[in-house]
Amino acid sequence: MPRSLFDRLPKLSDEATDPRFRMVRDHHIHQATRRLMDEIHGAFHGADRSFVREFQTGGFSPRVLELALFAALQEQGHTLERTGGAPDFLIGGSHPVAIEATTSNPAQDSPRPDPEHLFGGRHPLVPEDLEAAEAEFVLQSAKALRRKLLKRDAQNRAYWEQPHIQGRPFVIALESFHHLSSLFHTVGPLASYLYGRRTVPGRDADGALMWTSEQITEHQYAGTTIPSALFKLPEAAHLAAVIFSNSATVAKFHRMGTERGYGPDDVALLRYGSVLNPDPAADHPRPHAYVVGDYSPEDHETFSEGFHILHNPWARTPIADGVFHGFTEHRLRDDGLVLSTTSRADFFVSHTVVFHLSNARTTARGYAARFLAGPGPGPDASP
Repeated sequence: MPRSLFDRLPKLSDEATDPRFRMVRDHHIHQATRRLMDEIHGAFHGADRSFVREFQTGGFSPRVLELALFAALQEQGHTLERTGGAPDFLIGGSHPVAIEATTSNPAQDSPRPDPEHLFGGRHPLVPEDLEAAEAEFVLQSAKALRRKLLKRDAQNRAYWEQPHIQGRPFVIALESFHHLSSLFHTVGPLASYLYGRRTVPGRDADGALMWTSEQITEHQYAGTTIPSALFKLPEAAHLAAVIFSNSATVAKFHRMGTERGYGPDDVALLRYGSVLNPDPAADHPRPHAYVVGDYSPEDHETFSEGFHILHNPWARTPIADGVFHGFTEHRLRDDGLVLSTTSRADFFVSHTVVFHLSNARTTARGYAARFLAGPGPGPDASP
């Protein structure tokens, strides 16, 4: 086993590695990212050499998801009977659970990301056509989930039919990487697909905000139509829940490593985006921004933040409430609305800007103040 995720593997040329991996491996700004990733990987005993190779090559984003999910499960105090293999995580204790992680990915013939677009602020953070991008997100998420539900081993057994999994709730963890802007999408469209319900805002006679629910029967994108309400379909009877995140990324490791003091003094991080508005009459989220580290230790980011668990009300083997404390939980109510519970308000979507200069923290604080006072700094704010 390599001592570090970033050690060069034998016979692996730089041309074969993922440009996102090379950015984290080589750049001064990612000192904190590398140290924290190596710490988590050091405890990730199920990760073998194939994990390191995939992390460095074509499986970079899925492996980052697995690292973040492993860290979140550890953080919550779960007993991991095994990591690696199939499924990826087996949780023991009084509430045993089996979790398989997956991602939506670009088509196999898609070109590799252009580093200049990835790291030069040139790729769109917000999709140009929101409606079409959301429809594609639902379709790609559906494909990723169904691949796992329909997968069979050499003995033609589904995950939940394998001896070491029988009797445990089976969960799929999902993150979207099929497009450079796919992390923009929040849990809402995925919930609509899983439950077959869409939440509709409105106003009552007094102008107060109210919510109703309407049924969805199908989803369409680029000439493809799929049925809605995956949780109701026969193939999902053994799917207890779906775990979703749009923030189990390099940026999370960068922020949390920086919080721990692992980064250099000439690097500061600004996180900005939108969070839940606690006003019951609000129909839009509120903007939020902060400089990483400008708060007390009890307000530090956790690995669990940004993870959502959507429970299947029709599952044959469900998961009890609170098993994954720290995740935002979603359950379908009898009236068709989805009840979401969280211990801490999290970003719906956010962007992390890196400042690399002698007065990095002071500069980042200035941009945070500007964002909260008016239009946001935008991805080109980094010097």
